[in-house]
Amino acid sequence: MFINPIKFNIHPCNSISFKSGKTAVFTDFDKTYTPFSHVEMCQDNALSEGSERRYLFNDYFQKIKDFSDTAKGKVLLTITTGRNASEYQYVEKKLKDKHLNYFSPDALITKDGGDRFVRTQDSWKKDTNKSEKIKNETNGWDSLRVKIAIKDIIRQEFKNPVFIESGVNRTKDDYGEISLEAQLDKLPQDKAKNYVSFTQDEDNAIEIAFSNNLPTERIKEKIEDYLRSNGIKAVVKHYPQDYNGFCPQIINGQKEIIPGNKMFIKPAPDNKQITKLYDVKNALKNVVQNNTNDLIIAAGDDSNDEEMLNPLNYLDIYGIKINKEIPAPVLLQDDRVLDAIAKMPFCSIIVGSSERLEHLREMDRHLREKGINKMICIPDSLDKNNGFLNAIKTAMYNYAEQNPEYSYEMGMDLYTSLMDGGSIWS
Repeated sequence: MFINPIKFNIHPCNSISFKSGKTAVFTDFDKTYTPFSHVEMCQDNALSEGSERRYLFNDYFQKIKDFSDTAKGKVLLTITTGRNASEYQYVEKKLKDKHLNYFSPDALITKDGGDRFVRTQDSWKKDTNKSEKIKNETNGWDSLRVKIAIKDIIRQEFKNPVFIESGVNRTKDDYGEISLEAQLDKLPQDKAKNYVSFTQDEDNAIEIAFSNNLPTERIKEKIEDYLRSNGIKAVVKHYPQDYNGFCPQIINGQKEIIPGNKMFIKPAPDNKQITKLYDVKNALKNVVQNNTNDLIIAAGDDSNDEEMLNPLNYLDIYGIKINKEIPAPVLLQDDRVLDAIAKMPFCSIIVGSSERLEHLREMDRHLREKGINKMICIPDSLDKNNGFLNAIKTAMYNYAEQNPEYSYEMGMDLYTSLMDGGSIWS
């Protein structure tokens, strides 16, 4: 069964309004934009001269660079990652030190929706406008002020904490001299066993790694009390064993590397912790409200990408409220929902085979049965016939078929490149 394009208003009127025709791509970093592991990208002996993986790396990013050159500013690439700025910049520098063909994005969003940075030649500049916007939307979130309050709370709960700042709350094997482990190695052991490590210079996220000697459950409760009493909209999450980030601990006089004891405090615009959805949704809302004929693409591979990949999370832009407890197949029987998704200037790219995103792949199958192509599923970013770059081209081509104004304004060179000599899958 195919959707009736007239009924659902897929095609705009034929008059050309000469609008921008740009594409904004928001992509996860690990296993999406880059198909290569952290070890491959950062260890000195990996991706060595003459290796097949080095050839694949250089070829992959050369094609992305060539496409960007053809786009001439019409395609803007933003990496939105769970890494912080120090982590990302460490990886980027390692790649450049290896003289690899890595292609830097136009913008970077850190900590799953936190700070935004804009690339200026070979450096990154923080977008203070985003930080100010979040401050206004959260009744005064200010990471510096909150950090000061947290330090006072910790001093009340523990007599001799040692406060340090690290680029990354991880190990030297992962991040060398910017790591928490490198900082602790500089301290006497009696101090290193009582550490509180804040990651550096983040406006829209606070990450803390704790020594296991500290009473972190009570600290969490007191931080929540502080935020509540000051009316600041923020969420505190505590992971006594963070298997996503191993850290050093001093146990019986010996250093051991174990899952970190971590706490994350993030602002909560609209009373919901900020995520990757925040930036993508604001971008899509701008396109819809200003009728710019632009396209928004979101790409990711795992659960922290789910919100920005799911088209149901953008329905309120069209004034449609849904009960998210209702299964997607039921929601997709509603003509109002189908109408909004069909005309949405949006496409998501789901990479890989994570079971946590299987519901999105199922949603894609339901939508395609209705003739709606707003999701693209690919096995991995390096796939020869259906990888990351081809998925972006396919999303752009599909939207160009739907929106003549978009295709007209992107220019003939870019439009032709989407077809790769006559077939977008070649």
